[in-house]
Amino acid sequence: MSKTLLKLSVFCLLLIFNNNVKADSFFLPLSASSCIQKQNNLEDSDVYLKAYDNVAYLAVKTSKYINKKTKIIDNYDFSILAYKIIDKALHDIVTTTTKDDNNEICLNFDAILDIQKADEILNSYDNKKIKNEEIKEISKSITESMPKSIYEAKDSIPLIYIKDLEYYNKKTTNVYTYNISEELSFEPRILITENKELADYYILPKLVKSAVDTIDDKNSRYSMSLVLEVSNLKDEIIIREEKKRYIIISNNDDIQEIAHKMINKLIKEASSSIKEKISILLKE
Repeated sequence: MSKTLLKLSVFCLLLIFNNNVKADSFFLPLSASSCIQKQNNLEDSDVYLKAYDNVAYLAVKTSKYINKKTKIIDNYDFSILAYKIIDKALHDIVTTTTKDDNNEICLNFDAILDIQKADEILNSYDNKKIKNEEIKEISKSITESMPKSIYEAKDSIPLIYIKDLEYYNKKTTNVYTYNISEELSFEPRILITENKELADYYILPKLVKSAVDTIDDKNSRYSMSLVLEVSNLKDEIIIREEKKRYIIISNNDDIQEIAHKMINKLIKEASSSIKEKISILLKE
């Protein structure tokens, strides 16, 4: 009887171990360390953000799993994919400041890579081209959603009106309108209008999250999520881009200053993404 129980116990332990291995196989630890030189024209909070971006990117880039899957991707496209992975496929991120003096700031970055989410991002990459079938579908959607003034005239360019940024408490501000306008201005087929009545499209920026979670007596985790929504004249949202980021800050840091800089950073990233999507829509 005791031998039978022993065999059953060993069998159960093997089953548990096997299940744990399978579960753990969906996740991989990532880590990296990096230093960035301080610059006289940048404040410490700006340098920290640059250092965070750098070390997070380095952690993804040096991952053997990611490297194996991205051998044929050029540096520019890899950087786009890397930041998507950072935003959507990493969790349990821990950033530690290992050095912070007058010359440089050094960070250590640890995180867990969700392989399934990473694969979804990497599989969406298709040699930098949209499949012909997708282009046809996009072209079809243009004729259905765009105003006739856009697609009937060969050289016509859509006018886009940028609404005031909307906070999660429904308050608004136009402080960041110029930043969005400036980013979109690099796309020659987009024109920004300050007259809402003339617009073919509207862009609504939304700050959907801005939260501080205390870690200990010295540090806190600051999280932010920002969304840009592009809608047509029927108030139908045709493009939606969300950017998320969090950093570890000192409890003595100026939260408003950091928030302002993070909003600008996320706005730039989201504006760049919707610019590409709008450009694709107008390609045909």
